[in-house]
Amino acid sequence: MFAVEILKKQMKSILYIALLFFTTVSFAQGSRSISGHVLDFESGNTPLTLAKVSIKETGAQVLTNEKGFFIFENLKEGTYTLISSFIGYDKKVLKIKASANANKTEIILEPSTISLDDFITTMANADTNTASRVK
Repeated sequence: MFAVEILKKQMKSILYIALLFFTTVSFAQGSRSISGHVLDFESGNTPLTLAKVSIKETGAQVLTNEKGFFIFENLKEGTYTLISSFIGYDKKVLKIKASANANKTEIILEPSTISLDDFITTMANADTNTASRVK
């Protein structure tokens, strides 16, 4: 009788361990992530801190850390549109597939160029309420 009770407790423990294992495996299979770095092209691919990275399909947004790193977790398997931007840089749009394998990507942003011909300053004179255009 005593041996039967010990056997029941062992079976119960094995059942709990198996249940925990299958729950962990099934959760890991349903969770996808996309991560990577946002880098500055002009400075030799140094990290861009606080660059914005967003996923068009979900609306999720993150800012990169001091190493230019970002991560989106708990994504469903599929293809997503990543949009990366930083003040003074051209926006970059990439298609990335979230799958069971870790998806790490490097997004290299290039500084945007502003021509002096395109730059117009308007100054207002407070006394005459007139504006002059500097080209």
